[in-house]
Amino acid sequence: MKNASETYGVAELGGKILAARVENDGVRRKVTSLQTADEKFDNESLASGRLFFGVDARLAVVKKIKVSKPSEIEADEIARFEMAQSLLEEPGAYYFDNLPLAGDNGTQKFMSIAYHRQEIDRLIEDYRKKLRQPSGFKLNAIALARGYETFCRLDPGELQVLADIETDFIILVILHRGRLYGIGRLETAPGETISPAVASKLAAEFKLTLSYHLAELFQDGITVPVSRIVLSGALARDELLTAALKDRFPAEITLPHFHQGYFQPSDETTEDLHPEEFLIPLGLAVE
Repeated sequence: MKNASETYGVAELGGKILAARVENDGVRRKVTSLQTADEKFDNESLASGRLFFGVDARLAVVKKIKVSKPSEIEADEIARFEMAQSLLEEPGAYYFDNLPLAGDNGTQKFMSIAYHRQEIDRLIEDYRKKLRQPSGFKLNAIALARGYETFCRLDPGELQVLADIETDFIILVILHRGRLYGIGRLETAPGETISPAVASKLAAEFKLTLSYHLAELFQDGITVPVSRIVLSGALARDELLTAALKDRFPAEITLPHFHQGYFQPSDETTEDLHPEEFLIPLGLAVE
């Protein structure tokens, strides 16, 4: 691919470091590498291109803000101001990001994110030492949504849930009509091996946490049921967990359906490495 830009997405998930490389020639994207390592990568394997890393939700404050919409630029500035005013520390202690959500009746909604600057600076320095200077970062949940929207087929259904299941936590993303609506995180520690009892307990906790987040939709007048739960992450293919979730939810439980055209025909990434484990790094590599 001539004159193609290279972007890497790197995330520490489930006790491992996962990386995805995406090339973009201005016409189409191509996934050219999926890598995993226990501690660090060989610097030469990620030697060029822009690099974005994932940030755990515990290192950020996330808040939905609704403002009047005189113009999108003004609404964005108002949302950032309101977010800064709601924080306990001075604005200089944070990095800010604002994601526009669906609005209605002359209003604009934003998902405002305030990253704890000290923690992010620590991560930047850590990646600089382990790999090289990063170009930026995204919340893992935002990257999960971006990876799904970019590289996967969006199946029919008004309300869908993305669940990235790692060995120590679960990341939730709620999509309404194909657009990001909300995010969540479930603290859990199932480990690499799941027993029937652990699977049942995890499915119950999952349903309770998801119900809490779905209540927000009801307040906004969205009453449609969840049509699909899309599993990604290290434990996405665990049969016991999948069965336990099917017992708890009438919705379809499925893996993401990747567009194979994004992957090199001879690449083993779609088989041996299970691309659903790399959905967050893939989303980080989408600029």
